[in-house]
Amino acid sequence: MQAKQIIIASVAFLLLLIFALNAVHAVGYGYSKVTLTQYSVNISQGSSTNIGFTISLFNGSYWGTSIAESPSSSYINFTPSTLNQDPTYSGTLAISVAKGTPVGTYKFNISAKGDDPSVSPVQLTVNVLNSTSSTPPSVAPPVVSTSKPTNYFDYVGSIFLVLAVVLLGLGLSMKRKFVKAANYTTFGSIVLSLSAAIYLLAYDSLLRISGMLHYDILIVFFILTIILAYLVYGNKKMHKNALLVLGSLSALFVLAMFLDALLGLPLTQISGSLSYGFNYLFGFGAAGTYSSYGTSFAFSLLLLSVTATSILSLFLYFVESKKK
Repeated sequence: MQAKQIIIASVAFLLLLIFALNAVHAVGYGYSKVTLTQYSVNISQGSSTNIGFTISLFNGSYWGTSIAESPSSSYINFTPSTLNQDPTYSGTLAISVAKGTPVGTYKFNISAKGDDPSVSPVQLTVNVLNSTSSTPPSVAPPVVSTSKPTNYFDYVGSIFLVLAVVLLGLGLSMKRKFVKAANYTTFGSIVLSLSAAIYLLAYDSLLRISGMLHYDILIVFFILTIILAYLVYGNKKMHKNALLVLGSLSALFVLAMFLDALLGLPLTQISGSLSYGFNYLFGFGAAGTYSSYGTSFAFSLLLLSVTATSILSLFLYFVESKKK
């Protein structure tokens, strides 16, 4: 009875928490829009110029937001006059070109980052002129790569397959000899998954403002994992059934994460592209992905640790079922 009361109380608390978080979402964050006074500038080698920018609130509520550019360049530097302000606000963007910059056309995506990221970036073209010339070059070979953004799913996917094969192989070959190690490893994988979930809930602002449902699902998963971990390791009567539920829940969550990445959810509402979410989740901060290393690392760690939890929990459940 005590375990049932804990579950009922936890579910009630969970519903109240989701309601409160949705209320915070509704008033706490929004989107912004970037506009420039010029979208194309001509700058001689070794010179600089200033253009104006405005970050205006598109919808939602204002929070600290800054202007950013991508991809980065060792030749051309951007220095905004104002950082991390609440939109709507304006400033100047100083663009300096190094003396050794190859003559040509460079294209940059200018966007807003922070709690009110821009819906879509605007493009700024920088024509670098010879220091003795005053007109744009007739031939301007692009130096900035136009290739598709790089993501590292191949590496994460390979680790996922190796992890699954190794755990399944150990479980099938060693069987009951693997039980003790599986218990410790399951606990470790739960701790890792909870740590990764906490990071995403705290720092993945794009998920928080663009995918409220997904954000709430992550909260549900986080709380249910804590409850099930308690029942697995702290309640002998519920131990076996909790293993089955934990393993099944984790397997469904792994499937959901893969679908999230492949279908570009919930980020397609920002770019309209299926690849946007895929690049964001596995971009690890690469140019053009709009991801950060921390977010991609946390998502990948969550994917791998929950996979381990699923396989090991179900393995322990079936081993205990055979005992009886």
